[in-house]
Amino acid sequence: MILSIHACRKLCRTLTLSLFMLACLSLSAQAQQSFPDKPVKIIVANPPGGPVDVVLRVLANRMSAIWHQPVVVENKPGGAGIVSTSALVKAAPDGYTIAMVTASSMTIMPFAVDTLPYDPMKDLQPISLVARTPFIFIVRQDSPIKTWQDFVALARQKDLTIGSYAIGSAFHLVWEQTARRVGIKAVYAPANSAGKTQSDLVGGQLDIVLEAPSSANAMLESGRVRAIAITSPERFAGLPDTPTLAESGLKGYASLPWIGLMGPAGMPAERVSIIQRTVAEILKEPAMQKQLQTLGMISVGSDPQMLADTILQERRAMQPLVKELGIKLQ
Repeated sequence: MILSIHACRKLCRTLTLSLFMLACLSLSAQAQQSFPDKPVKIIVANPPGGPVDVVLRVLANRMSAIWHQPVVVENKPGGAGIVSTSALVKAAPDGYTIAMVTASSMTIMPFAVDTLPYDPMKDLQPISLVARTPFIFIVRQDSPIKTWQDFVALARQKDLTIGSYAIGSAFHLVWEQTARRVGIKAVYAPANSAGKTQSDLVGGQLDIVLEAPSSANAMLESGRVRAIAITSPERFAGLPDTPTLAESGLKGYASLPWIGLMGPAGMPAERVSIIQRTVAEILKEPAMQKQLQTLGMISVGSDPQMLADTILQERRAMQPLVKELGIKLQ
């Protein structure tokens, strides 16, 4: 077949365009395959040394080993997460700056302040759930409260005191949700440290305390306090003898605040996927799961949509409760 000069020119242009497109696709693929090709920073609102910080540093070390690039943790406490989240949304959306975010900073705090310097639903890119933390109800060893049912029965007879963390914290809202679900009340006594709360419990100033397993572990091992119920839907491997609230009569109820990774809005989908897949791989490792259990957490892992859906669902539940309680954070 003999082609005309016009047809030849048209074929050449088509071939040139095709080759150009293939070259662009190849360059794009190479660019994504090379990510990350420099250090990655993960911001966290929690101070150094706490369970969230420890989990993040273990995760960052594994990410660094897989990527062959430094993954550094930057602690930015303050403002109930506003300081760290503000730094995140100002970062370039290239995947080299991400953050470990707690549930309360996305689902409680935004409804407890008058204004925010960012929109948590528009300015952030969900990447992956990392872990969930069950809370436990503990009493002193000599307490007449032996079970969750005992606590509920006593709370219906007289005023009791429950100790935990600051007003507007995840602990506070979990207690309020639980109390409403079961139909009881107690005087909520916030403190700024686990040591203060637990010493008040042992000293008799408090009837019961809502704690994280990691914070209560030393007291539990010493035998000075007992755990009577846990908020997870199934028994926690770290406290196998502690019944769930569902087992204790609160059918169908569980509460598990989460931590997860997020980035600034506008991140390339391919880089979100690379980070998510890396984290999912790490969270399946037995050593990582054991580390999380030691810190009182349950390994989760998720795709970005699952984290986005979790945030939306919990915001819908928390917004009216925060308003009802009149919580205002300064």
